[in-house]
Amino acid sequence: MEMIFNKLTYIENKKTAREIKYLEDVNLVIDNGSISAFIGDKLDVLGKLLLVLKRPTKGELRFNNIIVRRNSHIDNINNIRKNIGFVYNNYNKKFIEPSVLKEISSTMKNYDYHSENVVKHVVQSLRIAGLDETYLDRDPNELSSVEMKKVELAMVISYNPEVIVLDNFDKGLSFREKEYFKKLFLKLKNKFNKTIIIITNDISFLFDLVDNVHVINKGKLVLSEGKDIFYNTKLYKYCNVPKIIEFTKYVELLGHDIKKCTDIKELIKELYRNVG
Repeated sequence: MEMIFNKLTYIENKKTAREIKYLEDVNLVIDNGSISAFIGDKLDVLGKLLLVLKRPTKGELRFNNIIVRRNSHIDNINNIRKNIGFVYNNYNKKFIEPSVLKEISSTMKNYDYHSENVVKHVVQSLRIAGLDETYLDRDPNELSSVEMKKVELAMVISYNPEVIVLDNFDKGLSFREKEYFKKLFLKLKNKFNKTIIIITNDISFLFDLVDNVHVINKGKLVLSEGKDIFYNTKLYKYCNVPKIIEFTKYVELLGHDIKKCTDIKELIKELYRNVG
């Protein structure tokens, strides 16, 4: 699903002392089958706009042939919501059902997703997320925080949306856990053709993962680039420099160009070629 932001603006308490500009005149395109990241504060509103839980103050959102404006009529909002899975970071998350099986099958029912064999489909969803059938009868509220995240992903995967939005999903994860989920997101993109939107402030999490990065500052889109954005010094006015970027810049000062490396294996190969 291609998504177009056309002068998208969202303001709360407009023209009052409590006015907050979350987004202002944002223009960008999120390509189908891409992984895009948004960096900035108060961007949880983005997920609510994409799910049409909130409407733009001005401008519009386009989902294929559907246009969402402040007062536009949409025949079936549920069709949009079925195609956009939303996973947010919530340390106080409480699952409703007493078992993982019931939690996921209930989600499928809520999104009107039908399967001839519900249990088999739930197991498949769990396996994609990194769990197995031994979790079916477990209470999701008694799982570890990482297992809970995997269940939340399995819930979204179960009704097969075209787009998955991850709101600060990486918070609280160790380095190893982040690496695991990065591989999973790439699998969802490459094998299952999912469009993935990541909302985060951890630029290091994005380095060897995303196709595009969009930086929002005080509601304005201040930077929007592909992978080369990590070498744009303007980016680091808004976030910390990843260690690998600091290292590549240091090596570059020594006369060696390794800045095209985006993961450890590439970096090691390039170091042998250029620095050894």
